[in-house]
Amino acid sequence: MKPKKASSKAASEAVAVNRRRLLNNASPFAVKEAYVKLRTSLMFCMTADKERACKTFAITSSKPSEGKSLTAANVAISYAMLGKKVLLIDADMRKPTQRKLWKVELAAGLCDFLAKIWKLEIAKVQDLPLWIVCTGTIPPNPSELLASDRMKGFVSECARVYDYVIIDTPPINTVADAQIVATYVDGVVLVTKSGYTTSDELNAAIEAVHQAGGNLCGVVLNGLNMKSVKYSYKYKYSDKYGYKYGYRYGDKYAYSDANETH
Repeated sequence: MKPKKASSKAASEAVAVNRRRLLNNASPFAVKEAYVKLRTSLMFCMTADKERACKTFAITSSKPSEGKSLTAANVAISYAMLGKKVLLIDADMRKPTQRKLWKVELAAGLCDFLAKIWKLEIAKVQDLPLWIVCTGTIPPNPSELLASDRMKGFVSECARVYDYVIIDTPPINTVADAQIVATYVDGVVLVTKSGYTTSDELNAAIEAVHQAGGNLCGVVLNGLNMKSVKYSYKYKYSDKYGYKYGYRYGDKYAYSDANETH
């Protein structure tokens, strides 16, 4: 089930990085450093059985508009900047975002492939060892497709072909999709937004990962105003679970609500 490159012009041409939104060499230092620290932490994240480092990650959030899709894209770019071969999969079949972020048009995507409608098309990012799978045709049964043996086999094969596989999934408190994906990836990363996500919502998302038997690698705090934590590099968000977060942008570089990507 090795993914095949697209035959269409849009997919065969290299995709240029959207410099205003996505991580690149011209990004502010604080933004690049935040993703370097996140990438480094994920590289040390072990599978649930502690036998090896994680290679496949599901990126999710508790609810929409917390920045999970942008985080997924930038984590993928960060790995690729190290020369790692990376596949970014948009598995948010309800509100796909990666196609818009990367400005790429593919004739067929993940949904078409899983439904056996069309061969999978993959876009190559310009100047990076990074490939993108978009959602394709929006299906009436996202959960069923994501829970299928075909999807599990696809992710397993991708883990063999690529160094890292990053999967953008829907918010975990909203639909069951992210919980389903959590059952067959190595690790899960939760994205939460400062001043927007409540502790109850975050705790519910953490509990949802655990209920699915997922391996929670960490929580990314997005959009933190550093003036509120001037000298604190990590910020404790939940007394119940005690998770701490150190991955954030400085306040002058934080993405505004207008630029928020689900």
